[in-house]
Amino acid sequence: MQPMTVNSLNYAGFFNGLQQPDQILTIRLAHCPPTIDWVVFDSWLTQKLAIPLLAEVDKAAVPGNEAARLMWRVLQIAAGLQRAARIPVFEPGRILFCCPDADNPGAWLCTVAVPRVDFIPTQSTYLAYNWATTLILEVAAASTLPAKPEALYLQLEEHVLQPLRSILPAGKSSIHMLSTARDSGVPWRHLGNCVFQLGWGRHALRIRHSKIETDSQIGADAAQHKFVAAQWMRQAGLPVPEQQLVLDEDGALQAARSLGFPLVVKPADRDRGEGVTVDIDSPDRVRSGFQDAARFSRQVLVERAIPGVCHRLLVVRGYVLYTVKRMPIAVQGNGRMTVAQCIQAVNEQQSNMPVWNRQPMYPIDELAMEVLGDDGLTMESVLGIGQWAALRRIESTQWGGLDIDYSTSLHADNVAIAIQATALFGLDIAGVDIISLDITRPWYENGAAINEVNSAPLLGASQSSMDTLPVLMERLMGGDGRIPVGVIMGGEKAAVRARLLQQEWLAQGHTCYVTNHETTLEPDGRIMPLAVRGLFARCMALLMNKNVGALILVAQTDELLELGFPVDRFDLVERTDDELVIVSGAGESVKEQTEELARRLSVLSV
Repeated sequence: MQPMTVNSLNYAGFFNGLQQPDQILTIRLAHCPPTIDWVVFDSWLTQKLAIPLLAEVDKAAVPGNEAARLMWRVLQIAAGLQRAARIPVFEPGRILFCCPDADNPGAWLCTVAVPRVDFIPTQSTYLAYNWATTLILEVAAASTLPAKPEALYLQLEEHVLQPLRSILPAGKSSIHMLSTARDSGVPWRHLGNCVFQLGWGRHALRIRHSKIETDSQIGADAAQHKFVAAQWMRQAGLPVPEQQLVLDEDGALQAARSLGFPLVVKPADRDRGEGVTVDIDSPDRVRSGFQDAARFSRQVLVERAIPGVCHRLLVVRGYVLYTVKRMPIAVQGNGRMTVAQCIQAVNEQQSNMPVWNRQPMYPIDELAMEVLGDDGLTMESVLGIGQWAALRRIESTQWGGLDIDYSTSLHADNVAIAIQATALFGLDIAGVDIISLDITRPWYENGAAINEVNSAPLLGASQSSMDTLPVLMERLMGGDGRIPVGVIMGGEKAAVRARLLQQEWLAQGHTCYVTNHETTLEPDGRIMPLAVRGLFARCMALLMNKNVGALILVAQTDELLELGFPVDRFDLVERTDDELVIVSGAGESVKEQTEELARRLSVLSV
């Protein structure tokens, strides 16, 4: 593969009409099998890799016949593998040209435009496309395809997904947020260190995982420590469990005597359900619960148990988007199978999925048998039709669980304490966990309490969460996050026209800035010093500036032909009758470069 030149700021440009910034790769297909059963081929890829394949490109537009068809699948599999590694690549790209390799009979060379995420090393991009190419060619040439390609899953996990995750450990929330932004028309950029900017200029919002820049760091730190968080909420008049912070087993036993059974023992500063023991009803269980919690933290909470089930309320800027009842992982009967057989059947379904899509395997262990025993069941019990058998006492990220939607039936007073708790910690996004016997009744009637305020809730973890992501994006951005961006092509006449247009946009209420490759003008006409050179770099700087309400670019050189465009579309494109200054040294005439830039800009004009 051969990369194209990119600018020194590590920002990719928009070149080839993709919705994401892109780069050009040349991919060599070492061979192309003469006959391929495309129905079987596509069915295997879709089922075994869980990557949906888009309809084939127009072969008339992309010459190359079977080679182009193979390459289209390479692009889709490479994009899917990157998404599986939580790298936000939401489109396969585009085949620009596909032709026989004159130096290698039987081989083909394909030039493609593929999405590029800022600050991702080019070599990491090669990794995904090299593996996808090898995989597609091997599948195309195989006489039979494995029903359970476990060896392939493990290879991809070890050699592709894990290295990609180490480059950009963005997490599940990031990929769901960015996918929703894309679907909502909100532009985004990676700023490095898993921080992404949604929107431009005055609408810009930085996010990292499910945290946003307007969240209070003090509040987030307090919410992370369960004992401190409970003290804040208790002082604010919110219902929380009685608890004591302990450092050793003796302290845990003393707290148990003071609080009384049943109890919960858990780490004071961990989440995901790690090290949590519930339904503690004896000193021996206090000791074992403390030992389990102490594996995760030096500080352990002993807490009086609140009757009921945990409910997660997602609060976004003072509004509860959804509520789910978080049930522990369980199997459901059909009137014929034992609990063990039900577990085996579910785990068999999981094992048929790619490794990266699998949920935690349903456990057959001592704890599962203990939980079953509490309900009068064993692994050999036959479950009735629709009967559920829990395998854990609580839902957790570690073990998984079942979510039941209560968004339309929770009581308004429970909504109120969730919103109040989120505001107490200064959070714009939070997951508030309320333990309640019945979330449809007010908390003060049934002894419900707030168990936790999670400052970094996992987004997109359930169907309820996925369904509310567009509403979440709207509450965060209030629209598509864009500001008016125009571009004027030409020489000095373009600069004069841009200043006139700036006055027009100012009169319309936009805080408008103007920039060419070396000078930036503020709304009042003063020169704005910037420590970057070039039109592309100056535009990127201004799109990060929250004072900027509109932007006009003056394209007086052919720089953008070399670096690409800094945005995916322009609200206004104009051209004056004077010519560009050629700085790239590409060899084309001034007229040719001017016409090519004008052509590309016309495609991006809205």
